[in-house]
Amino acid sequence: MRPLRHPLPRRVLCAVLLLSQLTACMTWRPARGALDQQAGSEPIRNSRLTLRNGTQISLHDVTVRSDSVIGFAGDARERRAFPTPDVVSIAQRELSVGRSSIVVVGALAVAFLVVLGAAIGQLGNNIGATPAPSFP
Repeated sequence: MRPLRHPLPRRVLCAVLLLSQLTACMTWRPARGALDQQAGSEPIRNSRLTLRNGTQISLHDVTVRSDSVIGFAGDARERRAFPTPDVVSIAQRELSVGRSSIVVVGALAVAFLVVLGAAIGQLGNNIGATPAPSFP
């Protein structure tokens, strides 16, 4: 006797595959303005600092002050601070319109091909069937 297996429904699988592609829609863009201009502005939710020695550090809730750049690293919310002269640039995570468009067009093309394949499969099953008589 074979054990019962419940395969993952196709809709759930498709949804997971499409949602996994949403990360492709994000990109790192340099924060606007110089570090001096960003001092005192709103915190940056997700950012990546590039230091003078070339190290890149990802931080959350970054605040730029006149003398330092302060943020939190990792899930443990470890507070990190770097002197402003040591920070070369700050990049923030933003939506990429171009990548998002490509993902949407690709998803629509795949959906169209799946529907087309299903329709051809249904036609293939009924191609030799005798038409049902119609009554006036």
